[in-house]
Amino acid sequence: MSGFMSSSASMTICKCQQARPLDVEALRKGAFTEAIDPDGIRSGWVGLNDLLDTDNFFLATSDARFSGFSYRLDMRRPAAAVIRLQLAEQIRAEEAEGKKIGSKRKKELREAIIEKLTARADFVPSLTDCIWDGKSGVLFIGTTSEKMLERILSRFKGSFGMDAAPIGAEKDMETIFSLLQNEGSLQLAGYNIAPMGSASLQSADASSEKSAIAVRNSPDAVSDGLSQGLAIKRMGIIATNTENEDDELQFTLDSSLAVSGLKFPRAEKGMDEEATFLINAEICASVAALVDKLAGNN
Repeated sequence: MSGFMSSSASMTICKCQQARPLDVEALRKGAFTEAIDPDGIRSGWVGLNDLLDTDNFFLATSDARFSGFSYRLDMRRPAAAVIRLQLAEQIRAEEAEGKKIGSKRKKELREAIIEKLTARADFVPSLTDCIWDGKSGVLFIGTTSEKMLERILSRFKGSFGMDAAPIGAEKDMETIFSLLQNEGSLQLAGYNIAPMGSASLQSADASSEKSAIAVRNSPDAVSDGLSQGLAIKRMGIIATNTENEDDELQFTLDSSLAVSGLKFPRAEKGMDEEATFLINAEICASVAALVDKLAGNN
């Protein structure tokens, strides 16, 4: 399991023009209900990592700075195996009648089957964790999916009246990598930042069969790839606290500045949920600050 209360997480860092404590009553008003919207989905806010909490929202109120909650999305999803079976049966039946089944007809049959099965399928719930940093005006969303981000940011604005958008970069990944390579490490936001030595490179033609090339544990190989005209899609980052070497952050940074593979410390035995949340929220805030500075935004 991934998410802000687990051992690792992915996240998109979104900035607001405003920084203020979260309005928990607005969170409750936008809470999940079983009402089905025109798109055939059910959605809304719930407690952090809790499908059924539509009122308490304990981790959204336990701290003056950080508020944790989740976005629940229920969608009807027919099983892929059932779709394949019914499609094969339909094709065989039409071929038995002497009909020729081309790609266009297969697509029509598939779409009709999906529509029929979806109308009868059970709702499948999913959760996407969110943390609001009321001090910095930053929203951490536990996904890198553009479609999910669009849903959550729209809901966030509707609930709290605040526009939030993923942070952008003044520097591209190649510039960031070169800085880290040449300097060995950079000191930003209280951390020494260095490349882990691994990166995924992508050709200029992202649609080509060999567009993605994984290079691991070899900064020289990354440099060679860049000299051949390849671009960095993502790279590993390691950040060590300048005052405490035991405080180390490891994550992968995407060219869109999305973060994945962010490691959280293992919770100590007997640690309560609130303490775990606050530690992980502080880590997210530290990562957001150094990513923003690394990208040249301030």
